[in-house]
Amino acid sequence: MSSSKAVRGRAGFTLIEVLVSLVLVVLLGGVIFQVVQGESRFATVQAAREEVQQNSRGALEVLASELRSVQRAGLVNATSTSITFLLPRVWGVSCGVNGGVLAALFPAAGGVAFDINSASGVLGDLGGGAWGPGANPVTNRATVTALAAINPALGVAGSPCNGIRTTADPNGYLVGRTIAGTNIPNVPAGNTLYLYQYVSYDVAQNGTEWWIRRNLGTGTTTQQPLAGPLNGANGLAFTYWDNSGNAIAAPVAAASLPNVARINITVTTASRAKGRANLTNTQSTSVMLRNQ
Repeated sequence: MSSSKAVRGRAGFTLIEVLVSLVLVVLLGGVIFQVVQGESRFATVQAAREEVQQNSRGALEVLASELRSVQRAGLVNATSTSITFLLPRVWGVSCGVNGGVLAALFPAAGGVAFDINSASGVLGDLGGGAWGPGANPVTNRATVTALAAINPALGVAGSPCNGIRTTADPNGYLVGRTIAGTNIPNVPAGNTLYLYQYVSYDVAQNGTEWWIRRNLGTGTTTQQPLAGPLNGANGLAFTYWDNSGNAIAAPVAAASLPNVARINITVTTASRAKGRANLTNTQSTSVMLRNQ
């Protein structure tokens, strides 16, 4: 009888054992929760950090890649938070002007598949270090309204176009085109010219966020955000320098635009991750402009 009672007495757990087990489970669960929560916070921070780094890097790459091909005479406007320039799309060599019509040779590989619109134009070396049209290529901006196959009559003796009788040279390396439009410059034969697009970058608010915008043309059409969000209205910043390393105050006066030789671009982006909106990343780069 006593043996049977002893067996029944040892079956199951005592109240103290249950309480101890519950305490251990709660402690273990708390530790696991803290570890998981910490990993989650770490992943959120890492994602936010990668976000701001990629956004700032992407914005810099787009801006810098375009500015590296800009000729100094192509700067239109330069402030501390915006810039406007004439972006070369196709470089060529002038064949001179015949009958008031400018002709040029362009690389066939690059082609002249150029969008002709209000944002397009031509800028050329007028000789003596001057680029135009006119003394001020900004206010006297030329626009291109048509590109046509070169006319044999424009094959002026001694010019690069002499002997070109079709849309391409016999080897297929060059394409000849006449350039029509308004205020077309009189670029001497043999001098460099390029077809450009009028491009501007600035900062604007989209809802509660600040973004970099890219605009083509001189109009005031609403542009879609390009890169961001930025860390406020000053998330995009430009500083300007001349060939001697002297800073040029922004906004740059029109007379000083041709003196700009180097542009420093700084982009500061902000995270959109929940709870990590205060996380920012700043990256900068310098771009040397083409010489006159």
